[in-house]
Amino acid sequence: MSENQPVASTRARKQTGADTPVTDSGEVTPAEVPVAVEPVTASANEPVVATDDPAAVEIAAPVTETGAVEPVTASEHRIVYVETPQPPRKKGNRGVGALFAVISALVFAVLYAVLFVIVSNAIAGTAPLAPFLQSATFFIPVIYFALGFVVLVLIANRANWWAYVVGSLLVAVFVYFASTGTLLLTDGIIAHTPDEAAQLARAGFASPIILSATLLAREVALWVGAAIAARGRRVKARNVLAREEFDRELAEQRSERERGTEAEPVATA
Repeated sequence: MSENQPVASTRARKQTGADTPVTDSGEVTPAEVPVAVEPVTASANEPVVATDDPAAVEIAAPVTETGAVEPVTASEHRIVYVETPQPPRKKGNRGVGALFAVISALVFAVLYAVLFVIVSNAIAGTAPLAPFLQSATFFIPVIYFALGFVVLVLIANRANWWAYVVGSLLVAVFVYFASTGTLLLTDGIIAHTPDEAAQLARAGFASPIILSATLLAREVALWVGAAIAARGRRVKARNVLAREEFDRELAEQRSERERGTEAEPVATA
């Protein structure tokens, strides 16, 4: 039997090849046969993407002939920041109107002094102007007129003359009651008996000097208010023109942007 074994081994080598191992019993042991693997080459526009997960497939960017990677964009988006112009600010009439009101208080003071001389000469035949100019009867109506008229101007702003027609009545009523009440307090009305206080109140509210100041306050506020209202109309007209100019410029800018957008080419992937 031992003499036949080499013969079997020799036959096995001839059948399977010179490198195939053979066992002592004559069986052929399978050998690992090398398999030739062709190298995978990538085309110029399809690069190979190395990944550990065979199920994961990624789309890479195309490669040019020189080896540079071309970026792939689905679409191009351009953001354009356009500064929106601010609308013109409406101009008011309060500042100049308040200045007119303060100046009119000086006019009121001068006319009030003249009116005092006229009323005093008509009632008593004398007109002691110097003591009057130093008394509270002169200063208090002037201060209340200035205060009431300035408040009216701040409220009316660019209103028409009718607002000053009504407002001048309110200024006159304010000057009348505020001046009379303040003068009664300075005369010490609260220190008198109720009967004496009532007499002082009737005399104060019926004072021809205070009544004259009330009428004068109404007239000065009315006519100076007419000048303030006239300026308010001019201010409103300028505001309207400025707004129309702004709207026209804004419409032109929008049309220019729309024409520029339509002229731009549409980017494709």
